[in-house]
Amino acid sequence: MQVFTIIKKRRSVRSFTDEAVDEDKLKKLVEAAIWAPSGGNRQPWNVIIVQPKEYIEQIKAVSPGILGNPRALIILCADRTKTSGNEEEAGSGIGLYKHYQNVGIGIAAQNICLEATELGLGSCMIKGCNQKAVMELLDIPDRFVPERTVSLGYS
Repeated sequence: MQVFTIIKKRRSVRSFTDEAVDEDKLKKLVEAAIWAPSGGNRQPWNVIIVQPKEYIEQIKAVSPGILGNPRALIILCADRTKTSGNEEEAGSGIGLYKHYQNVGIGIAAQNICLEATELGLGSCMIKGCNQKAVMELLDIPDRFVPERTVSLGYS
């Protein structure tokens, strides 16, 4: 597909079939995230793929934005070790590196959604979750904080 065609075709999908998402497609989605640009090329994210239905259901219970029955989740976690820096944006209280990190994670999530469209998958980008609960459910080290989730499946 041409890029603009993919952009126009991409939608937030919240209803999925029961068909499992192929592992090769999940690898391509992770590769799409890896190729996302980031400030200073820090690539301040880590990617977690969740496929077992019982884990997806537990994550849904603490993530009000995840609707429907996704067959896979890709969770983009901020890497706290890549946000260090003394710069603060004037008056915002948000560190400059933290700002760049959030932008980079958003771009990586968009890359995943666009590649999902190319692969014939439906996707939905979600911000809201109880970060601490997701970290506990998936035994995520404190260094990584869930920032965005992309729900996936066949429309």
